[in-house]
Amino acid sequence: MRIDTIIVGALYVNCYIISKGNDAIVIDPGSDFHKIKEFIVSKSLKPLAILNTHGHFDHVGAIEDVKNEFNVSLYMHKDDEFLLKSAPQHALMFGLDGVKTSKIDYYIEDGEILNFGEINVKVLHTPGHSPGGVCFYIEEINSVFTGDTLFCESVGRTDFPYANFNELKISVQQKLYSLDPETKVYPGHGPSTSIGHERKMNAFIRAKN
Repeated sequence: MRIDTIIVGALYVNCYIISKGNDAIVIDPGSDFHKIKEFIVSKSLKPLAILNTHGHFDHVGAIEDVKNEFNVSLYMHKDDEFLLKSAPQHALMFGLDGVKTSKIDYYIEDGEILNFGEINVKVLHTPGHSPGGVCFYIEEINSVFTGDTLFCESVGRTDFPYANFNELKISVQQKLYSLDPETKVYPGHGPSTSIGHERKMNAFIRAKN
């Protein structure tokens, strides 16, 4: 299984392409559809689904174009549907135009196993940064894609009206820090890290003793 990262948009979102053979899934296509399409076509990949960690405008801007180009469905938690619908308006508040909204095709739930060809993904509901925020764990490669829940030595913002730091802390401690310390962490922005490193070095959320 292969992990490729395409950094997209003004806020430098990590869009991940996970592939096995020619089958692929796209995680958080936030912007720059042309870059995402160019990569997929250059590698002769067949996208099977779009998985989104949450609904903030910087993570959703290319969803509709990817859906239409490759005839795939969007998998996302229902509790972030309001953010997906309001993404164009939120983007304008940051001076960014051209962000498209989209429609969730399949609502995902905590603990659910999603199967796309030979790519199996476990959903971890991790609210806090957003109500419907999730992480995607792939056991075969012992990797978790954390969106804006957990970064390298940092965490996602919780200063929004619908965000909650206490919820985020519980999510990280119970859903993420309980994973194997060797689990590789691929966040929505910035460099990758590991669960073990974050348990020791993350000053925002400590591991429980």
